[in-house]
Amino acid sequence: MSYSEIKKYLKITGDKIITNEHAYLTHYLQNSKNGVASIYKKEALDFIASRIEDSVETEWNVPFPPPKEPLFKFIDLFAGIGGFRLALQNQGGKCVFSSEIDNAAKKTYESNFGEYPFGDIRDFTNPQISDSTLKKLIPNHDVLTGGFPCQPFSLAGVSARNSLEQKHGFLDKDQGNLFFDIARIVALKKPKIVFLENVKNFKNHDNGNTYLTVKKTMEDLDYHFYSEIINAETVVPQKRQRFYMVCFRDNPKNFEFPDLKGKPKRLKSILEKNVSSEFTISDKLWKGHIKRTKRNLERGTGFKANIASFEEPANTLVARYGKDGKECLIPQEGSNPRKLTPRECARLQGFPESYILPISNTPAYKQFGNSVAVPVIEEIAKNFVKILLDSER
Repeated sequence: MSYSEIKKYLKITGDKIITNEHAYLTHYLQNSKNGVASIYKKEALDFIASRIEDSVETEWNVPFPPPKEPLFKFIDLFAGIGGFRLALQNQGGKCVFSSEIDNAAKKTYESNFGEYPFGDIRDFTNPQISDSTLKKLIPNHDVLTGGFPCQPFSLAGVSARNSLEQKHGFLDKDQGNLFFDIARIVALKKPKIVFLENVKNFKNHDNGNTYLTVKKTMEDLDYHFYSEIINAETVVPQKRQRFYMVCFRDNPKNFEFPDLKGKPKRLKSILEKNVSSEFTISDKLWKGHIKRTKRNLERGTGFKANIASFEEPANTLVARYGKDGKECLIPQEGSNPRKLTPRECARLQGFPESYILPISNTPAYKQFGNSVAVPVIEEIAKNFVKILLDSER
C-alpha cells in the first residue's frame, strides 16, 4: 500500500494540527527494517488503532523516500524543511529521528519525506526526562545534525534584542540555550559525528565567548572540533555566509572543509519566466522602500531596499523576506520591481525542482529563508561521510 493511501485510510490528510502521534506513526513506518521501529511501535500502533482496525504496509511515494540500503543513520534536529536531511540522504544516510517545532514546516517536511517530525526537542530533553528515558526515546545514530536557532546570535537579532532590552545568545532561554539540549543528547548517545550550523556572527557573538563555550563543551565530551565560515555563492546564486561545526568522536586526522572557490553563480540562472504580477510590489511599498533607503543611507545605518543584479548572486535570503522583499528586489522593465517567487527561493537554497513547495506563499518565504543551502551541507557531508564509512571497513 502506498503512503498516500495510508494517509487516506487513517484520515490524517486534513488534520490541521500535527502532534507527536503523527510523528510516532511516520517514524515507525520509516524505520521498520533497521531495528529502530521498536522505539516508536507502541505509540504508533495506538495511533493506528484509534483510526483503523488493520495495519498497512508502506510504499514511499514521496519525492525523497528513505534509502533502501542505507550506509549510516542520522538524526535531524531543528529540521526545518529538511535541508540537512536531503543532503545526508543523498550521501546514503537514513534519518531515524526528526524534530521541528514549527507546524507549517512539519507539513512541508512530511510532503517531501513522508515523515512528520516530532515537535519541540525539549519535550525529550527537559529536566523532567531522566537520562535513561532520553536514551530510550532517541534511537542510536552515527551522525547528529542541527541548524539550531540562529536569531539569538545574528547581528540583526542581537541589535533588535538590545533595542528592546531583551536577552540574546545563551541568555535567551527560549532559543539561545538550545545548544545545551543538543549537548545532552550527544553526551548520552555518543554519535560518531556532530554536524551543526549557525549564522556567520556566531563565532564573534559576545566577544567570542559563545563560540568558545560550544567548542569547550564538545571537547569536554571528548569530540574533536572543527569549524569554518563558508559562503554558498559558488554553489547557489546567493551570498550566504554561515558558520559550520563538525565534531568527531574519534580523531579524523584527514578531515577538511570543502574548498568552494570559483566564480559566484548568477541570480539570472534561477529566475522563472512569465512570473505572475502578484509578486510585483505595490506603488505604496516601493515608494516606502525608496524613502527609507534614502534616510538610512544618509545616517549610515539600517536596512536598505536592494535592487538585484542579474549577473551577481542575490543577497542573503532571510525568513522575513516575504513581508516586503527588500533584501532582493527583481527589476522589471516598465514596472515596479518584484519579489522572488517561492520556487526561486527554493532554487536559491539549492532544493531540486521536484521539491514540493508549501501551498501558501507566506510560510514558503519563511521556511526557505530559515533553511540551509543544501549543496553546501552536502559538500561538507561528503567529506565526513567518507571518513565515517572508511572507519567501519
